[in-house]
Amino acid sequence: MTRFPAVAALLWIVAAPLSAAPATPEGAAGIEAALRAYLGQTPGVLSVVPEGDGYSVTLDPAPWIAAARGKAAAEIAPLHFALADNGDGTWAVTAGEPVSVRANVPGALSFDLAVASFTMDCTFDTALMACRNATSTANGIALHQAMTEPDGTVTDLSYRIARIAAETMAVPAASGSGADTSMRYAATDVAETVRVTPAAGGGGMPLDLDIAIASYDVRTEALALQVAGLHTLLAWFVAHPSEAAANADPEGLKAAIRGALPLWSALTGTGEAREISVTTPVGSGSAESVTFGIDMSGIAADGRFRESLAVKGLRLPAEIMPAWVPPLLPSEASIDVAVSGFDLAAPAALFLDAVKPGFQPDEAFDARMLAALLPEGKVTVTLAPQGVVTKSYTLDYEGAVDAGPGRMPEGRVTVGATGIDAALEALNAAPEDVRSGAVPGVMMLRGLAKPAGVGRFVWDIEMTPDGKVTVNGMDMSALATMQ
Repeated sequence: MTRFPAVAALLWIVAAPLSAAPATPEGAAGIEAALRAYLGQTPGVLSVVPEGDGYSVTLDPAPWIAAARGKAAAEIAPLHFALADNGDGTWAVTAGEPVSVRANVPGALSFDLAVASFTMDCTFDTALMACRNATSTANGIALHQAMTEPDGTVTDLSYRIARIAAETMAVPAASGSGADTSMRYAATDVAETVRVTPAAGGGGMPLDLDIAIASYDVRTEALALQVAGLHTLLAWFVAHPSEAAANADPEGLKAAIRGALPLWSALTGTGEAREISVTTPVGSGSAESVTFGIDMSGIAADGRFRESLAVKGLRLPAEIMPAWVPPLLPSEASIDVAVSGFDLAAPAALFLDAVKPGFQPDEAFDARMLAALLPEGKVTVTLAPQGVVTKSYTLDYEGAVDAGPGRMPEGRVTVGATGIDAALEALNAAPEDVRSGAVPGVMMLRGLAKPAGVGRFVWDIEMTPDGKVTVNGMDMSALATMQ
């Protein structure tokens, strides 16, 4: 149910070739001809007619569905958009109606989506080939999907969302190429149910899960998004709908791909879900918030990727656990990992230069691709400060490690902890089979640690190119050899 902003993105694509003209039959014919570069030539899919001072556009997927239909049956209500020339190089693009999508593959899948109301309003810039600003809302969203596995297991998935709202903006890129874009996406009162019914006699486990989220908010930003190049690439695929047609123009495809690279210079996103609850037949859990972040380069020489996730106010179903377990469970947890030092541009160029119909990569080509991807033979994995918080102890860690094929990891990671005595006390209440393994291990780790304040212990872990691992200067590889 995170796809409604894609409708605005669709309009960015289909409205791209519009040019300012009075609302006339000739203008409508020109618009329709231009849009078919992105929607194909299937009769009945697209209709453009003059309406007042603008144009009415209808997109009806029914002919596509009829052409593709095998055993599947599908119904998608036509989409209607209004276009009006603002006279300044921009067009007003609006829509407002319910949405309905149904699909059925007998014995395999049923899908039913209904949106009570959907609205969209964007100002499309023909020079920028994107909406300078756009808003869209969807209210009263209900989705039900049932999937049947070959063995007869049935998975039912249902969503209900009170409202989804999205805002997008685009301006000419500060770098001079493409567009700098941003989007905010917010959903309220999200309810999800998952029901898994195993096949009779199959021995599988049933699943009954209810998830509720009070609010969900996402913000993204793409710098130097290659809008024109992506439009051209889409148009190439539309113009080459079959494998034979695509194979007949490999150089055209390569040129279109090169024109879309590097896709963007930077793509970032952050999101937060609040007041989350999960109910199962054996207990319930909740969290005050779950946040995430992502940061990635485009297909560039200085490649990077970073992802983070943090949970706060976590409450797990303690009613089904032994008394010694809850003090050891986290109430907060976070992870933040980045990878850098790789090159995506060089292998992309190498692949585009080499690929052609019937191309089969060999070991030598794979080796060249790997060398291009890792110009220094390694990547750097960076751990930002992160860890877990429980009722009895805290654990945190950070550091950076270089790693690559055919070489030992090299770098340093620092781990810190507080509350070790409280954790040992909780473990001492555990059954003998747990206590006998866990308690000596924790005590050994405490013995290797160095004090770093009241109740806090630290482990400085260093990995060297010759394969040594030291903890606070102690050579652990030597200890392993002695054992």
